[in-house]
Amino acid sequence: MNISRRTLLRSSVAASAASMVGSVAGPAFAASDSVTIASLYDLTGGLNVYGAPSNMCTEFAVKELNKAGGLLGKQVVLKAYDCQSDVNKGPQYAQQAALSDRAVMAVGALTGAAREATRPVLHRYKVPYFYGSIYEGGACEQNIFCCNTEGNQQVVPLLEWSFKNLGKKLYYIASDYNAPRVFGLWNHVMAKREGGEVLADDYYPLDVTDFTAAIAKIQAAKPDFIHSCLVGGPSMSFYRQWAAAGMLNKIPIISIIFGGGREPEILSPQETNGIYVAYNYFQELDTPQNKAFLARFAESMGKDHTYINGEAIGGYTTVMLWAECVKRANSFEPEAVRKAWESGITWEGPGGTMVTDGPTHHTIQDVRIIRVQDRVWSLIETKKQNPPNTYDGRCNVIAHPNQTEWLMPQT
Repeated sequence: MNISRRTLLRSSVAASAASMVGSVAGPAFAASDSVTIASLYDLTGGLNVYGAPSNMCTEFAVKELNKAGGLLGKQVVLKAYDCQSDVNKGPQYAQQAALSDRAVMAVGALTGAAREATRPVLHRYKVPYFYGSIYEGGACEQNIFCCNTEGNQQVVPLLEWSFKNLGKKLYYIASDYNAPRVFGLWNHVMAKREGGEVLADDYYPLDVTDFTAAIAKIQAAKPDFIHSCLVGGPSMSFYRQWAAAGMLNKIPIISIIFGGGREPEILSPQETNGIYVAYNYFQELDTPQNKAFLARFAESMGKDHTYINGEAIGGYTTVMLWAECVKRANSFEPEAVRKAWESGITWEGPGGTMVTDGPTHHTIQDVRIIRVQDRVWSLIETKKQNPPNTYDGRCNVIAHPNQTEWLMPQT
């Protein structure tokens, strides 16, 4: 699923004429009574289980803004593209959003491969990219603003808790592409830090449905707990087969992705009970802010809406944090929006306090360790105001404005 920089530079998307490069939004919205934002989520295909709920939350954010009078006297128009779970659609639609729609910001392109294919296009046309998916971390450039959890904010708290409460021996089973492999590096970082041990790094293609051999390997290794980073519909077979083998109540499972694809709704409680995850948000969160948010959401989007999980909520927080930047800047211009983010904005959302971090273009936020039982999530522990990873100071887009280097955790 990785796309090389050379391939991107050769693509027709990234090779647009130099005369068209630059911010294309300014003249279009200056005299208009509306501004357009673009969403690039997967509404169909194998990834729509993640993309459709995220886009739903984006739609709600736009409705909230417009109900409150819009932004700077203008209504916000959402142009939703369907990337169809095809990594090539992201850059294609990003160019269309920039040139045809004159979008003032974009969200979506949720997988690592889709993000990295789309990011150079939005950078080229200076369309601010507010990224709302949980991800492995490492994106560090001026034009991307990461609004959900990244590697160290999610996996570090979960592994700290797990090594303390579940045991010291970890077995990692994951889908075989970039993000799970980076998360796999964090296992080794945290095992070294917490006095633990990674017994295995076991990767499988996204289309694998038979995990019989994998389960046998886990049983033979005898870990204290499993860290699962299995992604997509086919991977749900692992949880069914694990439970069928009588292992669900014998070896605990932790994950930073389980639940993001509605697994507890699709699988039975007997196949999922007791799994631990870490997210910045879950719908059962018992706070006044979240209760008020859910009441407004149900009124606007319907009471039977899809469950809002830690992945989907990114569709809401991206738009609202962008709106806060626009308000502070009193402008939709990309440079003004960037400077507003870098000035440090505190926003109270349904998941609690979020603070924009200037040098990294990520956010400081709470992370919760939660456990599922009978399709209901309950809170185990809250890690307050987790800062983003600076990669030992290497990620600083203020000091290094031309930085685009992809950063990796140091093992």
